Amino acid sequence: MAAQNAQPNSETTKIAHWVVAASSALLFATGAAIYDRRPRFRVGLHTLTLPRTPSWLTMTFEPKLVHYVFAAVFVLCGIAYLAWGLRSGHFKDLMMTRADATNLLPMQLYYLRLRKAPPNYGLYNPLQKLAYSVVLFAIAPLLVLSGAALLEFPIVHPIAALFIGGVKLWHVALTALLCLFVIGHVGMVLTTGLGKNMRKMI
Repeated sequence: MAAQNAQPNSETTKIAHWVVAASSALLFATGAAIYDRRPRFRVGLHTLTLPRTPSWLTMTFEPKLVHYVFAAVFVLCGIAYLAWGLRSGHFKDLMMTRADATNLLPMQLYYLRLRKAPPNYGLYNPLQKLAYSVVLFAIAPLLVLSGAALLEFPIVHPIAALFIGGVKLWHVALTALLCLFVIGHVGMVLTTGLGKNMRKMI
């Protein structure tokens, strides 16, 4: 069997992980407070009203200011991580290969306890590669772009036009997808050994 995450995470990965985790938590809490002020969306000629966020998940102290500050932290950390990943070749470990695609189902069966041993893999298993690739190269960039398009500046209006159906709805939907990833990520951390995984990231 391959290395199976035996290699330690780099210092850059650890720092980026915790900065993004902290800023994401504050972005969600403040974003939820901003959303609760007007949980309505224009979709074509229709208005869609969604339920409000539970109050214990929101941060109501200067939500817009805190949201903008930690959005900047999130973006700057992402740019630094992207530059490091491209320069170091780290992203090569995250890219899906043909072998990874064929091992997606066996890896899922292993996690569901329907297979005794996982398929061979390197630093990241096939499901991790798929999840991280989607988050890093699709969800996160679109989340940043949709957030920028919500700013009240004429210069961002062309960006807003790219999000068919309404940029606010896109921003909330992408946030929900990121939350689903976080829930799955935390669940995997818990089921594969909390102490072991935390030591690797500290």
